[in-house]
Amino acid sequence: MAKSVHAGSVWGTVVGAVLLASCSSAPVSKNSLEAPQTGVQSELAESDKADNNGSVPAEAAKAKPQLIKRANMTLRVEKVTSALQAVAKVVKAQQGDVVGLQDQVPPDASIRHVASMELRIPQAKLESTLEQLAQLGTVQNRSIEAEDVSTQLVDFQARLKNLRKSEEVVLKIMDRSGSVADVLKVSQELKTIRQEIEQINAQLKRLQAQVAYSKVNLSIEAAIATTPPQASMGERLQEAWSQSTHAVVNITLSLLGLLVWVLVFFPYLIGVGLIAFLAKRFTK
Repeated sequence: MAKSVHAGSVWGTVVGAVLLASCSSAPVSKNSLEAPQTGVQSELAESDKADNNGSVPAEAAKAKPQLIKRANMTLRVEKVTSALQAVAKVVKAQQGDVVGLQDQVPPDASIRHVASMELRIPQAKLESTLEQLAQLGTVQNRSIEAEDVSTQLVDFQARLKNLRKSEEVVLKIMDRSGSVADVLKVSQELKTIRQEIEQINAQLKRLQAQVAYSKVNLSIEAAIATTPPQASMGERLQEAWSQSTHAVVNITLSLLGLLVWVLVFFPYLIGVGLIAFLAKRFTK
């Protein structure tokens, strides 16, 4: 009987730890505050209550807004190829990276040359980078969008902190557990907590990377589509001769084909003519 009571107490402590980790940001009801808490549950509750006394909101209020910035710019330049090289130099000098490039080389000079680049720039150097890029040509359009993710970052950090506390509690419970059934149950809860820690940690790092580095979509286009060079007189005469001889060959082949058709159907034509002649003669 004592063994089953111990197992129930251990399992209840594990569930309490997990619930405190997942619901730490939710408001605590009056009944839950009055419910008796034992051992680790009481310790977690006191720690969670101390964390929710306003320290996190106060830090969030004082902290600088965490913004994800995205910029778009279209440049018109004299030569796209040389502009692409100049952009790469600017990005490298600003400690950024070129993460995407699409260069649509036209088949001839009568079509406008267009290219696009995706840049990754440290947010602190975004404005200076855009100014240097603007000097490479004529700016057709330019825009910057910002998204404040301060609340999301604070929320992820708080959840991660509480989950790590729960992980420590569950590890202590695992050390005190005696039966195999208790160890298996605690191990499953520990696995669940660690999976949540990995997921939230990955989301937190992704947001922090987006805040640290801004994305710039840069479009580059040639100033004008140049007129293709005119062909010389000799080239024009050669082209006219080629077209005329080609036309003569086509006409000759067409006439020969018609002649073949006439020869093939000539007996039928004679028969039809003979029948018409005889019919006309007998009708008189």
